Amino acid sequence: MTQSQTHAARPPTAARSRAAVSAYVGLTLVAAAVCSYVAFGMHHQLEAGGLIAFIALSTVTDLREVRLPVIGHVTLSFVPVLAALIVFGLWPAIVVAIGSGLATLTVTRDPQKVAFNVGNYAVSTFVAGLVYLAFLPASPAFVQTVLPAFAATGVDFVVNTVLLAGVIALASGARPWHIWRENYQWGLPSYMTGATLSLLLACLYLWLGVPGLVLGVPPLFLVWYSYDVYAGRMRDRAAFSSEVASFRDELASAVRSQDELRDAQRRVAAEIERARSIQADLLPRRAPDVPGLELAHRIEFMTEMGGDYFDFVALPDGRLGLICGDVMGKGLSAALIMTMARSLIQSAAQDGHRPSEVLSEVNDALTRDLAGQTAPSFLTLAYAIYSPSDRELVVANGGHNPLLVFGPGGPREFDSRGSMLGVRVNLEFPEDRLILEPGDTFALFTDGLTEARDGSRALFGTPRLAAALAATPEASAETKLEAAWQAVADFRAGTPPTDDATLLLGRVVPIEDC
Repeated sequence: MTQSQTHAARPPTAARSRAAVSAYVGLTLVAAAVCSYVAFGMHHQLEAGGLIAFIALSTVTDLREVRLPVIGHVTLSFVPVLAALIVFGLWPAIVVAIGSGLATLTVTRDPQKVAFNVGNYAVSTFVAGLVYLAFLPASPAFVQTVLPAFAATGVDFVVNTVLLAGVIALASGARPWHIWRENYQWGLPSYMTGATLSLLLACLYLWLGVPGLVLGVPPLFLVWYSYDVYAGRMRDRAAFSSEVASFRDELASAVRSQDELRDAQRRVAAEIERARSIQADLLPRRAPDVPGLELAHRIEFMTEMGGDYFDFVALPDGRLGLICGDVMGKGLSAALIMTMARSLIQSAAQDGHRPSEVLSEVNDALTRDLAGQTAPSFLTLAYAIYSPSDRELVVANGGHNPLLVFGPGGPREFDSRGSMLGVRVNLEFPEDRLILEPGDTFALFTDGLTEARDGSRALFGTPRLAAALAATPEASAETKLEAAWQAVADFRAGTPPTDDATLLLGRVVPIEDC
């Protein structure tokens, strides 16, 4: 068989759908016939005049649900059917249901649609009737039919709507559960309203006979209004479905574009993850060992990457350089500028220059590198050198947060006396020189800590940070760091961070304690 013959032998999708729908309708009719046969053999009481009146009532009450694809206008006159079940029994109720299904002829001449409605109503009435009879006492009073009637209504709703969802799924290619959930799941309250009216109809008939059904017509028409919103929504959905075909190409194109966008997002995410890993590798994993000095550090980025930076520089003469910086901005752009600044800082610091000279050299180089940027960028930076031999700390600060020092005399702040880096060349960065004593602690930090906000948008502030660090004067540097970080978290009380945060602590201890 040639390829063209193979394609010709395959039935088109529409033909397969029509065949599946026809088979589904046929199976529904077979099931209806079996149900009717079984129900005919069961006990029932039959009053020809009353049964005819119920059939007439089921055909004239326009309890329309919706004009559905393939099926067309489906009547939902289950109220007279349920009333007939209560009054006469199961088989007469199925006869009324079949009459209700045949009423579809008033809106369509398609035999398949009429046949499906007849089969659907008969099957759902049979299953609901079995539930009704199962809950019904042997010799029931009328009041004892209430709960079985409501139980039967719920079952009728499920069976009827599931069968509808099945045939629509075969015709449209959608999933039955999706169709049922989107179109039917919220219709149960209206069914329960109908169950109440069914009890009313049955009561009126048992009380007044056929004239009682006439009195029940006005309440029945109120049921239609309870379905009005439901039917309107379904008509809108059907109208929308009819337009879907004209947008299939556009939808396929949109799906392809979405897939391409998703692939691009994955690639970008992978690149960001690699960049994050690189930035993490550039940060110290552990503090160096310095005689007479405990060190503790922590950095947390608000996103995958950030503009905060800290580092240590081991100088040849045994001194230690400590760096803490912050680039204006967040995310990838800030991380790129910080990576560039790190290279400049490390190069200038390795030469053993004084802190003021390092900041001056980094500022001039960074200003030249950032010249011409469309978005202004700058760096705040504090660089300190600690000498273990005489416990001297020399710090230069370029627009960064103050250096905090804690000792017996209480906390001291050494504010920045230099400008931010990267704005213009030939800036000067004055130095502060301190002689520390055992037990003294110094802190370098970024404003992600002091500018943390609580739910009322109040700032954590430098005084709170200083108080948290000074609260445990005899504690280790690591303990102090944990206490300060916890104080910030408690202050935020679940409020998300607004910036990257870095804290670098050094605590002077006797050399023999190291």
